[in-house]
Amino acid sequence: MTITAGIDVGTGAVKAVVFETHDGESAWLSRETLRIRQRDPLQLAEEAYQRVVTDAGLPQDDVAEVATTGEGEGVPFSTGHFYSMTTHARGAI
Repeated sequence: MTITAGIDVGTGAVKAVVFETHDGESAWLSRETLRIRQRDPLQLAEEAYQRVVTDAGLPQDDVAEVATTGEGEGVPFSTGHFYSMTTHARGAI
């Protein structure tokens, strides 16, 4: 079983999700959307991440990867970032 988190930092909202993969099957454990509304998007990314991990009932050490998209390149605790061109290209395929 692998626990993975994703954070998308958009222009209007920050979205976070955590899910587990086991034997090729994925299951959502938690998701969160926070509107930016003149707040710091990187702080909201951390807040959203904390909420989904807590809501899923997991210790942070159980999360194997934290991937970001959009403007989330600056999230200090992420383990990888998918740039906009990559995500657009994958979406087009």
